[in-house]
Parts: sequence; C-alpha cells; structure tokens
Amino acid sequence: MSKIIKFDELNELKKKTKNKKIVLAHGTFDFFHHGHLQHLKKSKSIADILIVSITSDRYIKKGPNRPLYNQKKRAILLSHLDFVDYVVVVDNPTAIEIINELKPNFYSKGIEYKNHDNDYTNAISLEFKALKKNKGKIVYTNEKVMSSSNIINSIFDEENNELKKFKENFRFKNKFKEYFEIFEKFKNKKILVIGDVILDEYIKTIALAKSPKEELISVKEEKKTIYYGGILATAKHLSSFSNNVKIISVLGKKSNKNKMIINHIRKYCKFKYFTSKDRDNNIKTRYLDTSNKKLFQSNIVNFNYIDKSLEKKILDFLTKNIKSYDVVLINDFGHGLMTQNIRNFLEKNSKKLCLNVQTNSSNFGFNYFNKYNKCDYLTLDEPEARLGTFERFGDTNKIAKKILKEVKTNIVSITYGANGTRSFNSKRLIKYVPAFTNKAIDTLGAGDAFFAISSLFFSENKDPEKIAFVGNVAGALKVQYLAHQKHITKKSFYSFLKSILA
Repeated sequence: MSKIIKFDELNELKKKTKNKKIVLAHGTFDFFHHGHLQHLKKSKSIADILIVSITSDRYIKKGPNRPLYNQKKRAILLSHLDFVDYVVVVDNPTAIEIINELKPNFYSKGIEYKNHDNDYTNAISLEFKALKKNKGKIVYTNEKVMSSSNIINSIFDEENNELKKFKENFRFKNKFKEYFEIFEKFKNKKILVIGDVILDEYIKTIALAKSPKEELISVKEEKKTIYYGGILATAKHLSSFSNNVKIISVLGKKSNKNKMIINHIRKYCKFKYFTSKDRDNNIKTRYLDTSNKKLFQSNIVNFNYIDKSLEKKILDFLTKNIKSYDVVLINDFGHGLMTQNIRNFLEKNSKKLCLNVQTNSSNFGFNYFNKYNKCDYLTLDEPEARLGTFERFGDTNKIAKKILKEVKTNIVSITYGANGTRSFNSKRLIKYVPAFTNKAIDTLGAGDAFFAISSLFFSENKDPEKIAFVGNVAGALKVQYLAHQKHITKKSFYSFLKSILA
C-alpha cells in the first residue's frame, strides 16, 4: 500500500493495522514550516501509526491565491517525511468525516486549539464531538505556535509595501473578534434588497478563420452558462449572514426563464417578484475565448421605467412591510425598476438605507447617484463617482465634497479596483484601504460583493476605514471566480478575515 491513500482505502488500512494505535493529525499544511514538523513528530510519538489528513483544495477558504500548493503537492511533501505513515486527502471542510470513518485512538491538535473561544466556525467543537462519539481521545502538542497565514502574508506583503504597512497598522488596532461579533448580529435581522434581476450569460468560444467575404470575427460556440447576477448576486452574498433576506424585483412575462430564476434564488432567500407583460428579463451575454478573455457583449435589457400599475403594486407592498426591515439595500442597475416614486418612498421610510447606483454600457449617462436625495450609506466605483460629479480629474477630496453636496448621506465608499477603496463620512474624513489581491479571474460583480458586505457592517459600525476594509475583503474573494460561479459565504469571509488579522 502506498503512503498516499484514498479515502475509500481507510477500511482496508484499519484491518491492516488492527492491533496498532492510530493517531490522526489534520490540517491544510499549505505552507509547511518548522511548527508543522514539530507538531507531526510529537504526534507520531503518541501512537504506532500516524495518519495525516489534508483538506482538499476546494475547501481551503483562506483568501485569494490559496492554497499555494495543490492537494497533490501537499500530499507528496508529507509522504516524504519518514515518521508519517499515511497521507489522505479529505474532500470536506473539516475532519469530521475521516474521524467517523477511521475512528482513530487519538486526534492530535496544536496547543492553540485548546481555547475554544477562537473556534468561530464551530468546526473544532464538532470534530471533538465526533471524536468523543467514536471513543477517541484528543491530545495537544505543546510545540511553538507558528501561523502559515502569517508567513504567507509576510512573503506576499514584501511585494507590496503599501499593503504590508496597512496590515501592520490595522492589525494593531483591530481584532477578528470585533468583526465576528458584528456580523453574527445579522443572523435574524431582516434585510430587504431591491433592484434589477440580471442574467449574465457566458459563452465560451473557439476562434475560427476570418470570414473570406466580410470583416467579421468568426467563432464556434463551445459552452454556454447562465449565472444569476444583478440583485440576485447581491442577495446571495447576504444570505449566508442573515436568515431573513428578501428580494423585491420585477420579472418579464416575455421570458421563459422565470421559473428557473425563482427556483434558484429561493434556495437562498425569499423572493417577492412582480411580473410585467411588457418587459423581458435583462440578459447580458458575454463571449469568451479559450482563456476566458471577454471578446464582446450583447444585451437584452429594459430601458424604460416600469408602468404605473406595476409601480403601485410595489409601493403597496412596501407600504405594508417596510417598517419590519432593519436594513434596506437598493442595487440600482438602471434598468427601469427604481422609479422616482419608489426612490422617494424608500428614502423617506427605510430605517437604514444603503445605496449602490451603477453605470453600465446600457444606461451610460442616464443613471447617476444624484437622482437620489438621501441615503445612509452610498457605494460607487471611481467612474460612477466622477461621472455623477462631472469631476474628470479631481482628487477624492474634491469628489467627496461634491457628492456630499448632492446627496445627504453618512458614509460614502468609492472603489478604485486594484487601487483600493476610499471611504469618507459627512465631515469628509477620508480613509484609504488598499486592495487585498492583485490577481483577478473576473471582476464582474466585485462591486456588488463590496456593497453587500460593507452595507451590513455599516448598519452596525460607522467607521469609514473598517467599512472599506470589510468591503475590500469581500471584493478580493469575489474576483477569484468567473462571473457568479460562487457567492461569498460566511465561512470563506471569516477565514480570509482571520488570515489578514492574524
């Protein structure tokens, strides 16, 4: 039997080692260091057989660029240690599955895991319950504690002095526990999100020869995937933090995709939709080459506002229900849902109103933030801020002054993509937070992720720097995936947050 074994070979291994004591050590072991070495050596001294299980790549949620080494490379490295008897990859976020299957005599953890106050995801507690159920014993190795995340952060931060300096200063003043406690408050809070439904269609293509008769790009369609964007993406990000997220939007009766949309989004949150016989659903189709580079885009979108009868139905629903929501988020994509009457009602009646107004190729020049009079929190990207203030070259201070003159608000966040975020309050106290990744697979939806997570935090904490910080964490996580392949979960958010603040 090879030292690297498959999960389904554990039964055979148990028979082979029937009369021997087994100790299990589990982790990611992404950046193997001296602390890992000492921990595993000590673990081996506890029993006859040391089995090391590692988390599979897809369940490592410690932020962009992680894992550094894929599961195959991590398993090979561990298998070359003489005192390690077997290595197995566990396709699960915790060790619970392998504890139940292997039923080890001992489960070895570092001394830092003895304090369950730091078990924010409850994973360690659940592992210990599984161990107890299987009559195993927990043992702690009292070796020097070292953090892979700290080591990796220090290496990557050397490449970016600005980011390194920010993290050092920010860690000194901020602790993970504060953020954890704030986000945990949202479990039962009622959140309303209103905005346009968008389906983002990605078509992967292979380039063909140029058309001999016309100056046209010729491609062969290989794969078509529909992603749930617009307000649907924003709500999915929120759904991991609150059990009471509700969407208000409009679906077009002309579309044959309504059932698909409804069935999908109701897995995550409540969906109050209104249908319009005169409208289609917004579909934005992007054509990609084999390396996922976007070639061109075609749109089916609504340019006109919804009709008065539909507006009345939405206002009637809002009138009956608005006071029950703790936070209201408007994601205005400029496709006709946010009429003046609906805007005015939400401005006047929302307990806390968070606003994001987007400029895109379909609404360019006709969907600026200053069509709103007031909100509690506003997020824009740099082009949206400049277009709305007619400030092509002015600095953030100048833009801030103009925004605050146009809209009555408490906090504004302006995102600058790879150049970070600047947030400021009504007194124009500007705080800058750098971006936490310089590698993006796809920037689509990064602004929506920033808006969703920073809005939650804002509703409990008005510190501009902290608001920009959590928003940038969300944005960095979002750009690691193509389109809306995945949404931000509480677990992935906490893991990345913890790795930065460690």
